[in-house]
Amino acid sequence: MELKVVECKTAISPSRLPGLDWAVNPYRGCAHGCLYCYAQDVTRFRMDTRWGTCVEVKVNLPRLLKKELGRKALGVYGIGTVTDPYQPAEERFGLTRACLGTFKEMGANISILTKSPLILRDLDILKGYEKAEVGVSIGIVNEHMAAVLEPGAPSPRRRFELLRELNAAGVRTYLMAAPIIPGVCDLDADLERLVSFAHDASVGSIMWDSFNPRPLAMKRLKECMPQLPISQETPASRLFRVRSTLLKECDRWGIRLLDAF
Repeated sequence: MELKVVECKTAISPSRLPGLDWAVNPYRGCAHGCLYCYAQDVTRFRMDTRWGTCVEVKVNLPRLLKKELGRKALGVYGIGTVTDPYQPAEERFGLTRACLGTFKEMGANISILTKSPLILRDLDILKGYEKAEVGVSIGIVNEHMAAVLEPGAPSPRRRFELLRELNAAGVRTYLMAAPIIPGVCDLDADLERLVSFAHDASVGSIMWDSFNPRPLAMKRLKECMPQLPISQETPASRLFRVRSTLLKECDRWGIRLLDAF
């Protein structure tokens, strides 16, 4: 893993994601190296390197955030829209933690998305922070498949445990069921298990999204699993089936289902 310390010009950027007005990403690149990730396609970060092998650390971002937040205090701030803010580099550099302190001090609305139990380190900040929510990303429940497609990420089992621990601490959470990948996720059994595990972890809301077939992400998946039946466009019938199964299971367990897009 190559870690490169850099300085950024701005801490906050506009977000086009539903429900988020602003984006804050303390790192560029992500050590989790998920093969399906669209972030490299979107950011064009280090196109000459394999995704997951290089991370830039924006060491001055917390300082810039303090300056910029006063001018953009309104709206919802997404922390980790194109990176995991709690990837391994965070344990060493603590940029996300520094940002959380500033956000809480300013009373800002924040939404964090992560796969990492490292976020539990910051429960002292998150507890009682009513304007904060944490999404934990779990789109694959098969442990073996997850180890192949999410080589640097904690296991799905550990992420369900993370949700349980966050909920027990009184932190507002949701499960990000994404991406749902045809041929990887069983559209019946796996989705039923996902919702059942979410219920066991005391999850109240699930947001779901299908796989975004960006060129680099498609290339990685096809190299790893050449027989994977993924087309550039997912049939509407398949998406309908995914949503119908999730909705049925969520209704069964009393969980709210949200569409990402």
